[in-house]
Amino acid sequence: MSTNILDASALLHALPSVLPEKKKKLESPQDGIAALVHTVFTVLGFRLVGIDESGPIRTYEGNVLPEDWNQHGPGNYAFRYKHEQSSLEFLVKVVKLGSRTLVNSIAIETDKAATLDVSTNDFTSASFFPHDLSAPNPPPLVNGFISSNRIDDFVSQLKLSTLQKLVPGLRKEGYTEQTDTNAGPSQPRAPEAPPARPRPEQPPFAPQDIFPRMPPHSPLEIGRRDRDPFPSNPFAPAPLFPDNSGDGMFVGPNHPIFGAGMRGRGQGGLGPWGGDGFLPPLGAPPGARFDPVGPGPLPGPPPFPGQGNPRGGSGPFGGQNPDNDEFMPPGYRDMFM
Repeated sequence: MSTNILDASALLHALPSVLPEKKKKLESPQDGIAALVHTVFTVLGFRLVGIDESGPIRTYEGNVLPEDWNQHGPGNYAFRYKHEQSSLEFLVKVVKLGSRTLVNSIAIETDKAATLDVSTNDFTSASFFPHDLSAPNPPPLVNGFISSNRIDDFVSQLKLSTLQKLVPGLRKEGYTEQTDTNAGPSQPRAPEAPPARPRPEQPPFAPQDIFPRMPPHSPLEIGRRDRDPFPSNPFAPAPLFPDNSGDGMFVGPNHPIFGAGMRGRGQGGLGPWGGDGFLPPLGAPPGARFDPVGPGPLPGPPPFPGQGNPRGGSGPFGGQNPDNDEFMPPGYRDMFM
């Protein structure tokens, strides 16, 4: 099994060798992060060709940085690289943004960009810098990056956010790509929607449909048709209250029980089966004889000339409504039925 070339100990061992021979000093935490990024790219075989954004391509022996590599630090650092496995040129900029450090990278020819944004204090110790590696008996460099685990975490984020986007499938012994298993803190789960419940069935008619607003009637007029069966005088003045025509004891098509208070949802207040129209489909067996629930909408001529039926049907002297049901039921002679 090959050794991980991006292990913290391997990077800490290689970092001093990429600093200038006569200036092995890290002035700030940003110097430390920029030098660590350059070390990662160097170990993976990237060739340094410039420390600016658009200057001519130069050759740096062993990828050793020039003495002015951090002249714009700690605010800004720039590195340009090429790699034998790609024809592209890569620009990497390390930028200080308040208490955070950004590593912005781009493949110049394709505009393929990547960004890593980290908190500077999470990966460096401000009290460790400035740090001169050429001083006699210097403190361990790992202290400047808090711990080896912190270095491993930073390199892992750099691989996911930058290296694997700029050069996917990079082949290098000791280097393996990784999947994003810990991209960040787990997001809170969205509350689950309540289980779907069937809507309660609407009643066949709402209470307001049973007793709709009706014109006022005088209580003294109730049952007047029983006392005065003859039609009212057509030349008499209009009564104060509407006529209660058909409200007597003889229930006919014009009786108030079939009036506005019992109207269905069909045309004219009638359903397709007569009356209030709430007989459900297949409520009667196919072929069965049954009377409509109430005076139905079946057309028919008025029983007498000039006398219309506001219910749309007629009596036994004309039309089809109501059904007199004059036929005997089947099997009426069978005493055992």
